[in-house]
Amino acid sequence: MGVLVVNNLRKTFKKNSLLGFKKEEKKVLKGISFEVFEEIFGFIGPNGAGKTTTIKVIMDFVKPDSGEILIFGKPNSDISVKQNLGFLPERPYIYGSITGKEYLDFCADVYGIPYYERKRKFAELLELVNLTGVEEQPISSYSKGMVQRLLFASTLINDPDLLILDEPMSGLDPVGRNIIASVMKMLKEKGKAVFYSSHIIQDVERLSDRVAIIVDGKIKLLDSVANIVQEFLRGYVITVRKRGSSSLEVLKVGVDELWQLLERLKSEGYEIISVEPDRLSLEEILVSYIQENRRAG
Repeated sequence: MGVLVVNNLRKTFKKNSLLGFKKEEKKVLKGISFEVFEEIFGFIGPNGAGKTTTIKVIMDFVKPDSGEILIFGKPNSDISVKQNLGFLPERPYIYGSITGKEYLDFCADVYGIPYYERKRKFAELLELVNLTGVEEQPISSYSKGMVQRLLFASTLINDPDLLILDEPMSGLDPVGRNIIASVMKMLKEKGKAVFYSSHIIQDVERLSDRVAIIVDGKIKLLDSVANIVQEFLRGYVITVRKRGSSSLEVLKVGVDELWQLLERLKSEGYEIISVEPDRLSLEEILVSYIQENRRAG
């Protein structure tokens, strides 16, 4: 069984119609299921697909209409599982007048972390996210990326075995994204599970072990990145150079024709410089599902 199990989750929201006479229903989650193991699990989809609602239901902030969520084998409503969770919401609120250290102290109070452990723990966390030396400064003086890294560090304060992160790369420049990505990889190496949503598809593709694509409240694709790469392989791009020439030529070939073409090129005196897969990117795959859903609608 996975660290996190989501089984046949359904959620409908009701709101007043424009005239206010009756309630309108919007089905946000339509029977989604997946498991997260000791891995980095990416959860992607367009705006309004149900990503944040899924996370709110997992965290027991919103009750589902039906379905089951287990965390460490227990219902997600069990208070005991919260002690072993790290959570980063999409739009957290944080007082700018307090310092970074004061915010970490507040988080440590929530988990009952003894005072004698805090100096060492805070130093380790601040170093992880490259914020050493600014912890005594007010958060209002931080850049958006610094605030996001502080918030990410706070999710680790209780050394959780499962992290639930809603858009953890939000507001980060490439350096900040690499910092967070490196910490996520380190956590996986320690046997932790990381479940996160993101709109930065390139990061998801390079970072995740497995990915789920959600569109219109339904899981459209759930697989390892390696399998997705293979499944959506269109062919190969071959760069060659005629022996004795300084100019390069680029050729495209189908999957089934690769080896035959390589043999022919070698026999004709070409030097093979590189062979690269020609495949749909994860972003292109996501866009194709979105377009398919719009046509069906």
